[in-house]
Amino acid sequence: MQIPREIINRIRDRADIESVVRRYVPSLAKKGKDFIGLCPFHKEKTPSFTVSVEKRIFYCFGCHAGGNVFSFISRIEGLSFPQSVRFVGDLVGIPVTDSANGASASPEDAYLKLNSVALGVFYNTLREPIGKPGLEYVLGRGVSREAIDEFKLGFAPESWNHLTGFLKGNRANLEQCAEIGLVSKADKEGRIHYYDKFRNRLIFPICNASGEPIAFGGRIIGPGEPKYLNSPESAVFQKRGVLYGFNRARDAIRELKRAIVVEGYLDVIGCHQQGVRNVVAPLGTALTQQHVDLLARYCNEIILVFDADPAGINASLRSIDVISAKNVEVRVAALPESDPFEFVRTRGIREFMAAVDSALSPVDYRMRRVMAEALPGAANRTRTMVQLFEVIRELPYESERSAYVKRISALLSLDENAVRVDFKKFLGRSEAPFAPSAGGRAERADFETKSYRDLVALLCAHPRLVAKAVFDFSAEEIVDPAARSVFARLLDLYSADEEIYVDKIFDFFSEGDEKRFLEENVAARSPVENPDDAYTEIYINLKLHQIDRKINRCADTIRRSGGADSADVRACLTEIEVLRREKEKLSLYVYNRR
Repeated sequence: MQIPREIINRIRDRADIESVVRRYVPSLAKKGKDFIGLCPFHKEKTPSFTVSVEKRIFYCFGCHAGGNVFSFISRIEGLSFPQSVRFVGDLVGIPVTDSANGASASPEDAYLKLNSVALGVFYNTLREPIGKPGLEYVLGRGVSREAIDEFKLGFAPESWNHLTGFLKGNRANLEQCAEIGLVSKADKEGRIHYYDKFRNRLIFPICNASGEPIAFGGRIIGPGEPKYLNSPESAVFQKRGVLYGFNRARDAIRELKRAIVVEGYLDVIGCHQQGVRNVVAPLGTALTQQHVDLLARYCNEIILVFDADPAGINASLRSIDVISAKNVEVRVAALPESDPFEFVRTRGIREFMAAVDSALSPVDYRMRRVMAEALPGAANRTRTMVQLFEVIRELPYESERSAYVKRISALLSLDENAVRVDFKKFLGRSEAPFAPSAGGRAERADFETKSYRDLVALLCAHPRLVAKAVFDFSAEEIVDPAARSVFARLLDLYSADEEIYVDKIFDFFSEGDEKRFLEENVAARSPVENPDDAYTEIYINLKLHQIDRKINRCADTIRRSGGADSADVRACLTEIEVLRREKEKLSLYVYNRR
């Protein structure tokens, strides 16, 4: 869907970037003209994330993320630019509609509509006589009717044409239905036949953060394989970034600053129906980095509560492995038996929350697993000790390592000093001494490239100067591709007689080198006290540098002539004289300004 530019501008004008950002950065505090807080995009203890209400942009001096209110929502919610405009539009009360040019809906919009139709069919079928097997199964598992309705559970009967027939009758695009896994297709004698993909399955709708159905999971009723069947990935569904139940759990996660991650659909539903609302599940057996990034925007603690069987334990260990540097703490709750759904249903919410509240740190959890699997006897003690050394070797602080070495000696009933000596031997030469990072030492850009970048950054921050730049510069003379693209866009906006704002430029570059250029050269820059003087200085310095380059080029031509008189030599001598006079005028202007 193409969103009219005037709608985008209205939403931008009404949106207060400080209020929008504060929803995700509660630490945001006023400092001078700007606001500063802990960055939601990377782990930090000292705030480096800034919001400029005047410029209507944000920037983090730690991870260099930056942009306008749409860029922020796009990054933190994982949305495309049009989706972020719609999101902000909903926040400020401006509905987003199709452009008046009659542009057709995007494939993403079509997929969402088809999934909504299918959800209605599945939902109604579960409540009809044909859905009795599914309803008996889910009620028999202990799911309440209220939870069935809340999570919009449905049923796909043992039929090849139940959903397909409905879609055909409503003239749905069956090829698009096949692309998102609502139906399957087969080629029979040169003709494509479509049929139901989900058959005899309890249906779990999978929704995005806005509550729109983006996929389905189907659990077989009775014998059959596979036990669970999920929709394929599509333009609206990438399972590595989706958490089941997140749309219903997000507010509770934000309020409690804690997310509880369980293993499956029923685990989520069981916890929610018992009143534990900050519970979600990955669509698989382990968390991904995208899941952690998503949760870290809303909470500072993630509790993993997977099944008590070996598969659940392994899922916990794999999930720990993907946790990287974020403003979030991860802990692992070990249930004494069964899965979260059965545990909270049979033992009650009090015992479940006791297990959650006593969750272990990743190191403690791994150490407990090593000790649980350790073989008895003195002969196996050394092997167990080395396994525990493997767990604590990655701890960043020596004081932490020291404390855990003491614990290992106690666990194995070994002399502490001897264990410390063994740990140092274990580390050996595998750990090189800390060396300063080599990052951030990019090659120095040449004078013109840097000057043009400074020019474009200045124009973005002070758009009124574009009126001068139109006559003084052209996009073709800018070598840096990103700066050239941004400069050309500024000229286009000026030619179209559109108002230019700092944050508006980010709308046109939601990714790529241009976005990085804007983040590094516009959002991160300190205000210029006198923009007109800065512009003049850049202009004169560029002209002086170009004059020197032309003079050097002419001098090279004269040297190569070997002293011979020629038309080229005479032309170069004349040009050098003209260039020197022009340089004298510019230099005199600079001198008089001081």
